[in-house]
Amino acid sequence: GLLPLADEHFRLACDLARGSDSMPIGTRTEIHARSWWAHARWLLGDEAGAAATSALAVENGRQIEHPYSLTVALAYAAVTHQLLGDTRGLAPVLAELSEACERYGFAYYREWATVLTGWAEGGEAGLRTAQLGVEALEREGSLARMPYWLWLVADLHRRTGDTTAALATLDAAASRATAHDDRWWLPEVLRARSALDSGSSAVARLEQAADLAARQSSASLLSRCRADLDALRRG
Repeated sequence: GLLPLADEHFRLACDLARGSDSMPIGTRTEIHARSWWAHARWLLGDEAGAAATSALAVENGRQIEHPYSLTVALAYAAVTHQLLGDTRGLAPVLAELSEACERYGFAYYREWATVLTGWAEGGEAGLRTAQLGVEALEREGSLARMPYWLWLVADLHRRTGDTTAALATLDAAASRATAHDDRWWLPEVLRARSALDSGSSAVARLEQAADLAARQSSASLLSRCRADLDALRRG
């Protein structure tokens, strides 16, 4: 949730990385940093910058012909498209990401594609797909971003009319965010949870979400909370 610091360090990583500079996990440093940087830029309210940063990371991944770096860039780009609400742009990215993971046997990012594919598909079939992706991440012990993945599953529950499951999943997402200090998406989890509350409880939870978003400098999530608070107060 230290977004301005993250923004600055992603910029430094991209500026300082040179050519074949690689991370221990095998990705080219600049491509991985630029891919991830897009999420910080979106949270800070820079949608155009997030889209451009993500697109450049994918383009660079293609240029160097390094399959793993391109796969990572595509995975982060898929999340970026979801954050931007760009479902049309999300579909081809997910198709390419899934194909690359299948071709080269890449795990982890394969599960990202599974969860996001299920979310984009919607309905009971999409819900089952997304749940399979989350279960695979949990089996692998890959708990980073779990509040975000669970939020996607909760959204599917809500869209299929299962409010009880949506509530339970959002509560689990909030608990994971606190337990693992993975708070970047917690304001949105709380905002979604407030939509299933009523009266003063909804307002209190929204105010909590807005306060957290403000403290994290998360302009995008703060604007969503404020819009919901205005609507509630008018209602």
